[in-house]
Amino acid sequence: MMTNTDLLYSPSIPGTCIYLNVGGVVQMNTGLSIASGVIRDGMGKWILGYNWFLGKSSVFIAELWGILDRLVLLQKQGHDR
Repeated sequence: MMTNTDLLYSPSIPGTCIYLNVGGVVQMNTGLSIASGVIRDGMGKWILGYNWFLGKSSVFIAELWGILDRLVLLQKQGHDR
């Protein structure tokens, strides 16, 4: 089972949008999960892709970790608005 959550970061400066597409996946028979996604600039250009093994968790937890971890990464790269 896979769910996707799309977040749009839209600062007040035109043309500086960052798109964060996050997915959380859980294998139902083992409970093992990953968070994965991609970060793109306002023109759709790839900035960063990632996969992160989480161990056993629910889809909800996998989604939350994917969102939180990538927002922290964006902030560390200077996209802190």
